[in-house]
Amino acid sequence: MKKELEILVYHLGYGGIEKAVSSLASLLKDEYTVSILSLYRLYDQPIFPFDPSIKIKYLYETDIPLKVKKYNQLLKKMQIAKLLKAIWQDYFKGFHFLTFFHDFFGSVSIYFLNGRFRKLKRHLKQDNSHIYISTRHEISKYLVKYGNHNSLKIGWEHNHHHDNLKYKNAVVKNSKDLDYLILVSRMLTKDYQKEMALMRCRPVYIPNILDQDLSFVSDYSEPRIVMVGRLESEKGLFDAIEVVKRLQEKMVSFHLDIIGDGPLKQDLEQNIIKRNLGNYVTIHGFQNHDYIEKIFLHASLYLMTSFTESFGLVLLEAMNAGIPCLAFTSAEGACELIQDDMNGYLIGERNIEQMAHKIICLLSNREKLIILGKNAKSFSKNFLPNSVKLLWYQMIEGGK
Repeated sequence: MKKELEILVYHLGYGGIEKAVSSLASLLKDEYTVSILSLYRLYDQPIFPFDPSIKIKYLYETDIPLKVKKYNQLLKKMQIAKLLKAIWQDYFKGFHFLTFFHDFFGSVSIYFLNGRFRKLKRHLKQDNSHIYISTRHEISKYLVKYGNHNSLKIGWEHNHHHDNLKYKNAVVKNSKDLDYLILVSRMLTKDYQKEMALMRCRPVYIPNILDQDLSFVSDYSEPRIVMVGRLESEKGLFDAIEVVKRLQEKMVSFHLDIIGDGPLKQDLEQNIIKRNLGNYVTIHGFQNHDYIEKIFLHASLYLMTSFTESFGLVLLEAMNAGIPCLAFTSAEGACELIQDDMNGYLIGERNIEQMAHKIICLLSNREKLIILGKNAKSFSKNFLPNSVKLLWYQMIEGGK
């Protein structure tokens, strides 16, 4: 009889953690009876695919906590205009007045009175899974306190603390009584191993999973630069537009394809129009793998402008298509994946001029693109499912 394994998540919407959960569930479904417990539901169906054998349960059939978190972040930053704009778009633009008042009182119960964790506490007290994987340190706190005493308890930390001691200390505090804390970064693993040396919990490095090995590599036939991900502030997308402006001043033929959706989409589109870059940039919105692969098939470079990135799975997906990658060193995860003059280049100090110069040099040198792309394809194979699955299986079976 298979052991029961439950993955605990906030939601199953857009995001790197949610994509990683989908991949991990698929990876472990043959060895374990896998289920997902999501604190709240954002959409009728999860954004990323799950095998029919994987049971999904929602504690709240609502997205109130996500909205309140967004509003709270804007309020803390005193971005009142953006706060009012967000409320307008979520409710009043569509004349959802009754929904607003219903959600307001619901948010008081669910979020401010800690109701979202009340149901989690009740679930953990009643559930008898053999293995739990918590994807947030806030959830780990309840897992340790109320989870089955004989179960294997694993934390899975995807975020980089960026020397934010408050966040780092919260991760350590909420994880110290787990059996394992999985980190997707080697650097973070060493950091937490030092912090938790005398604690019960053992920090372990296991990278994220590259779902598939593509059957093709790009032919570099078009001077296309690609970006994939959530359109949010930490991705540094306005710096990407600034790079495009520098390219436009020095090159005739190139195009940036941005694939993804998020809160900054409208602001980005307006900025592109304002700077007369409509012929050089396309925002495609959220798209499936087939759509992305069609763009990868002819692309020449992948660009990452993130201020922060714990792992950077999209870099591996681009590398697997034989596409050299460029990133700023501020994206810590990129520094563990990109090797200068091997599979791409890292640009220091968020130097936009230097990034633009490197892009121009590479787009004018197809032979170099082919060499970098070949190395990128080879490097990406280290993260394919079978390699990562072995690490998870050895860790789980070496536990309780």
